[in-house]
Amino acid sequence: MKNKNLTLNEKVLIAISIITAGDINKKFTAEDIIIKAWEEDKGAFGLRGYEKDHPDSNILYTKLMGKSGLVRLGYLKKVGDKTYTLTEAGASISARLSPKNEDLQLKANRGLQEAIIKILNHPIFQDWKIDKNKPKSFRDAGWFWGIAPGTPPKVVSERLKYVEQTLFEARSILKEKKSKEIIEERGKILFNGKDLDLCEKFHNTLKERFKKEIGILLEN
Repeated sequence: MKNKNLTLNEKVLIAISIITAGDINKKFTAEDIIIKAWEEDKGAFGLRGYEKDHPDSNILYTKLMGKSGLVRLGYLKKVGDKTYTLTEAGASISARLSPKNEDLQLKANRGLQEAIIKILNHPIFQDWKIDKNKPKSFRDAGWFWGIAPGTPPKVVSERLKYVEQTLFEARSILKEKKSKEIIEERGKILFNGKDLDLCEKFHNTLKERFKKEIGILLEN
């Protein structure tokens, strides 16, 4: 993990993939990440002047919860006090950063595929495909995103980013496979690039349509 071409965020994701073995349901703490990331690269995550003896927790907390941290980017989900899980996008990118681990890649790909199918099959998205004037209420849009009046601003931002990062990672998989579609073992097409484009258009349309409501939530 001492590859100089990797960002600190990427190094943290690799450490998390070691802790969780790519399992998006496995919870881990900030302390787990601090120790594992430091063990994997003491030069990057060690306390200045004491790199070999002590981790620098401030660096790790910034990479977790900072403005450009992994939670805000949609790669981690905060599920408790200093407790997290990987998102499907987070598992996917960490697997792509660990190309020698085929089991990790297969698990991440399955998780990402399931996340995309869930988005594509959502009733609000399906309604919009039939009638572009829907949804007409923020309540329905919020159902798609998993937000509502009273949702904390950070959570609102994270939920919106989750959709964007999931779609981005799915495109990365298609690009990596040099394919226009993802096909399951039995030959059924799960989704293709056009599906992802349409879902992104839907997501952006709702963001623009309910910009005022989203803005109010982000300000509270």
